Amino acid sequence: MSDVFSNEAPDSAVRLAIERVKAEQSVSDLEGLELGTVIVNMGPQHPSTHGVLRLVVTLDGEVIRDVIPVIGYLHRCKEKLAERRTYFQYIPIPDRTEYVAGMNCEWGYVRTVEKLAGIPVTRRAEFIRVIMAELNRIASHLVAIGTFVADLAPLGTAMAFYTFRDRERILDLLEAASGARMMFNYFRFGGVRYDLPDGWVEKCREFLDYFPPKIVEYENLVNDNAIFLQRTLGKGVLTQEDVKEYAITGPNARASGVKHDLRRTRPYSVYPELDFEIPVGTHGDVYDRYQVRIAEMRESVKIVRQALDMLPKGPVQLGTLRPPYVITPPPGACYTAQENPRGEYGTYIVSDGSRYPYRLKYRDPCFVNLQVFPKLLKGVKIADAIAISGSMDLVLGGIDR
Repeated sequence: MSDVFSNEAPDSAVRLAIERVKAEQSVSDLEGLELGTVIVNMGPQHPSTHGVLRLVVTLDGEVIRDVIPVIGYLHRCKEKLAERRTYFQYIPIPDRTEYVAGMNCEWGYVRTVEKLAGIPVTRRAEFIRVIMAELNRIASHLVAIGTFVADLAPLGTAMAFYTFRDRERILDLLEAASGARMMFNYFRFGGVRYDLPDGWVEKCREFLDYFPPKIVEYENLVNDNAIFLQRTLGKGVLTQEDVKEYAITGPNARASGVKHDLRRTRPYSVYPELDFEIPVGTHGDVYDRYQVRIAEMRESVKIVRQALDMLPKGPVQLGTLRPPYVITPPPGACYTAQENPRGEYGTYIVSDGSRYPYRLKYRDPCFVNLQVFPKLLKGVKIADAIAISGSMDLVLGGIDR
């Protein structure tokens, strides 16, 4: 990550960009390019960076010659905070990493503590966790698709209005179960905080019947739109070799034909009992990354429907784990990974035997996927950079941890 800068010295990226231009051009060339080569800031206050991401872009006319990502504008020390909070007190913090997929992030943390401390999970809770994670996956993909299409402007903000309309229905379900709309604090060691309220399963089934026709509606809006196709087909191609070299995971990897999904390749929870496909693309371009997320929403609907059908009776939390939830895992280290909406979300915890984690570190897919930006954006036009960066679906809370 040598090309990704912290904002501690915000001008260092600009100085590096200038030095690169000088190194590539002779003095006479530089004099002739004074009016043609320009270094601009794209972000951190720019809607198309989808957060406080800053890209220092060197332009030669409309063509990007160099890109330097600059991060750190959102840093809130979410990993360091774990060292001064008990294992239980830290549960609300993971929601703030990939903040549009809080259920998934909570699950990653509690799974790691459970493995470290040898805490079993009730069977009913496992199915509820899958249901919540897959609903949150759909909600996250709706944000990704809606804002991405709005960036390309084939329909203005129409797609965003459609996707956010349907996301509200999911947030209503998650709120009914957890009491919160985005920062859920719902998962617990050995289970979940609350059982599903009365009538929740029926409302969830209503959504599962309502939503698939809406996916068709999204496709009808853009799949044959000339502007959308022109701005996505063949743009920002990630090869399978790129996926391997840059450790890309999630929909961005599967769009390149890499059929890697931790729910299948390293199964966890009750996913092995469920029937679903892993959508993959063939070209690895912007269009395929959009199509994979569309297909994954359909698969998530199938998963939730099966989990509701198989939902067993029983407790949602171990009876032995009650307030104040004092957890003291034995000394050691543990890493678990799961399939978040953006790829492999890993949690690494070191225990010294006390009530507090000695160290905690996340492997966030957004941070890893950012590495490929200089390669993807170099040589494309500035308008294509908007489409390519949007198709990667970054969440800055995961990058600036």
